[in-house]
Amino acid sequence: MTVKFDVMVLIRALLVGLAFYAGARLGVTQTITPEGIAILWPPNAVLLSAFLLFPYRQWPWLGVAALLAECLADVPAFPLWAALGFGLTNLFEVALAAWLIRRAVGEQFDFDRLRSGAYFLLYGPFLASALAALAGAAIYVLLDRADSGYWALWRVWWFGDALGLLLLTPLIVVMWHWLEKGLPRINWPAVGELLVLSSLLIGLGIMIFSEGTRGEPGFHLTAIVLLPFSAWAAFRFGVRGAAITVVIIAVLAVGFMVRGSHPYTDYAPQLAVWLMQEYLAVVALVSVGLAILLEEIRTQRNQLEQRVRERTRKLEEANLRLKEQASIDYLTGIANRRHFYHIAQRELKRRTVSGGAISLILFDVDHFKEVNDRFGHDVGDMVLNRIVDAVKETIRPLDMFGRFGGEEFLILLPDVPQDIAVKVAERIRKGLEALQISHEDQIIEVTVSLGVAQWDGCSTLDELITQVDKALYEAKALGRNHVQAVSPVLDVVQAPVSPGKA
Repeated sequence: MTVKFDVMVLIRALLVGLAFYAGARLGVTQTITPEGIAILWPPNAVLLSAFLLFPYRQWPWLGVAALLAECLADVPAFPLWAALGFGLTNLFEVALAAWLIRRAVGEQFDFDRLRSGAYFLLYGPFLASALAALAGAAIYVLLDRADSGYWALWRVWWFGDALGLLLLTPLIVVMWHWLEKGLPRINWPAVGELLVLSSLLIGLGIMIFSEGTRGEPGFHLTAIVLLPFSAWAAFRFGVRGAAITVVIIAVLAVGFMVRGSHPYTDYAPQLAVWLMQEYLAVVALVSVGLAILLEEIRTQRNQLEQRVRERTRKLEEANLRLKEQASIDYLTGIANRRHFYHIAQRELKRRTVSGGAISLILFDVDHFKEVNDRFGHDVGDMVLNRIVDAVKETIRPLDMFGRFGGEEFLILLPDVPQDIAVKVAERIRKGLEALQISHEDQIIEVTVSLGVAQWDGCSTLDELITQVDKALYEAKALGRNHVQAVSPVLDVVQAPVSPGKA
């Protein structure tokens, strides 16, 4: 596992070194004006991106690779000591910026929040590049090759390095995170839209940067025409789209300027470069900043929607629990008296219109007080639950089973006439009579008395319950462990109470 990890580090270092060398050669050959002024320095963005993306323990390898690449790129034009000095200066700049950014933002850096973008801008292009420029300008002075003074060289170094970081680092970082997730599924409409946008941007950019007239005061306003393209890319494609369009604009602007074709010909070469750098910096800040802002808004909106969904789910669960508490008996889990009344009254109303028989059973546990007195209320609760479970196995799923109070229970039987309801009640009686409930070393046996009544089609629910309650009273008067129907009595079933039953 360790060998594999070391190999991966070496591969990353090699790739960073190659990319740094390519960026350095590009900077030396393609970003220097005919007057010898560097517009931007690309390779530091490569190393800064690597330092922001990879663990601290890999920094030495990446730094050594970048230092070697710097020396290889600079030695043809500078002595070895100067190339080494430039490399160490760039390494200091990138390491300082990356350390400060990660210290402020955290280990996982991305251009997905304004906070991250602000720290990148502060510690990278502004602070680290400015500090590194102090050493870079000193090396140029020691070389005795420049006509400019120390502070002019410092400003050239600062602006060039800062612009390179500002233009390229967002693109490298967001593209790495994008590809890190695996090969994305191609969205052809989006690809087509991006190609059209890029084509229009390139065409218009060529017109703007190649046809500027001497002293034309409206150039900045004309160049701003390109800004809506990058803003649209930011809106449609996020930071990735904005970074791509910014790089396209920079390539066009720098490419024409190094060939002497640019809209600033009325100005001194150094001032023209500063104006171009200023323009590119504004485009990058506005475009990438807008993309980060939109991304953060989308993220916060998604988080808010997620919190709303979570809160809604919890409220629904709470409402469901409240509804259950309002309708379910807390002890037995069947309908409580209130809920039973609601369902039963609804069923009676339906039968008023559609017709059909409906019967009601009311049963009471015989001598249940003795169970509580002898074994305690906890055991009594357990006995009630065992009775409920046994009754559930006897009745149909569509039958309404509820606790009337204490040890009394109601069963509503839709589409069941009284004679069938009596048979159902008898099955319940026999089943509970045979039920044996174990508690410690004792067996608790129970019996029930049941009253049965059929709705006459016009009585209220309270009147029906009164009738079935009278039948239950008669069953108890007959010695308990009986099924009794209201008059006329239908197949009243009687069974003697077994001695010793609770």
